[in-house]
Amino acid sequence: MSDKSSQKGMTLVELLVAIAITAVIIGGLSTAIYMITNVTGRGNAETGALHNMEKAAYWISNDARMANTTDLSDGGSPADSTTLQWIDGNGNNHYSHYWLSGTNLQRDYDGIITVVAWDISSIEFSISGNILTFRTESTPPTRWQLVRAATSKVNLRPD
Repeated sequence: MSDKSSQKGMTLVELLVAIAITAVIIGGLSTAIYMITNVTGRGNAETGALHNMEKAAYWISNDARMANTTDLSDGGSPADSTTLQWIDGNGNNHYSHYWLSGTNLQRDYDGIITVVAWDISSIEFSISGNILTFRTESTPPTRWQLVRAATSKVNLRPD
């Protein structure tokens, strides 16, 4: 006697169920990968914007702490560039001038021009008494409309 009840393959229903389960799993994985990629890209853009503003604040603050004069008018309207001046311990005059060239923040330190920060969309300088205030805004070139701004204050060196 032979047993003819043993199965030799899959039925059409079993095959369709397996394909449906595979499609759900692949769809879930695709969505997860897309979300991770988006979150990572946006996070990288935000980190870059904050890093550039931090670099700008570092250099401006460093020079402002040494400076005792500036070309800004006390209590005047904000300017998009400034020159800081000071005399070092050996009696040598120094200056640093900051301005935007496109989206690059330029620094001219005693005639040597360098880029100190990138993707800076605007910068404003003002002075009140001995306190230099500067506001930077960064808009990195990404697919997200990302704008980050920071305002910093630093005391100039007294005369």
